Amino acid sequence: MQTPRSGAASAAPGAAPGAATRGDTSAANFHDSDRQSMENRLCEALETLSQIRVTVMNHEQANEQVLEQRVDRLVRGYADMFETKDRLNVNIPEEVLAYVKDGRNPDEFTSQFMERVASENQFTNGKISALTSFRQEYEAKLNEFFPEESAERPNHQQKQQPE
Repeated sequence: MQTPRSGAASAAPGAAPGAATRGDTSAANFHDSDRQSMENRLCEALETLSQIRVTVMNHEQANEQVLEQRVDRLVRGYADMFETKDRLNVNIPEEVLAYVKDGRNPDEFTSQFMERVASENQFTNGKISALTSFRQEYEAKLNEFFPEESAERPNHQQKQQPE
């Protein structure tokens, strides 16, 4: 898995560079199958780690062969994941990786990020509203004090179309 470099953005979320576009579903399906395969392998590795933990906690001489088989399965799973990683183009924000490294749930990051975005959106909307009110008040005062020049000024009262 790759982490994004500062300011780097991919053309399409989760798409490999030059890979799937809207009309190219075969490349998208290939990427999705690799991603699903990696997710399955990760789940299998977690399950194997859990089984190893239980085996070690209940350690008996007879369980050594079972433990060896589970460790072998884990190592093979890691090898498979290592082979698959180069076919995936997944950008994970470094902040999410830091959350995981600190033992925190990455969903926490998502929740906090959404709250921060909503807050910044409200702040920006407040600025837009304040500037719109100021412009309207300014134009009204200009028209009040300089009515003869009002025809020469552009009319910003109408909502401007985004470009």
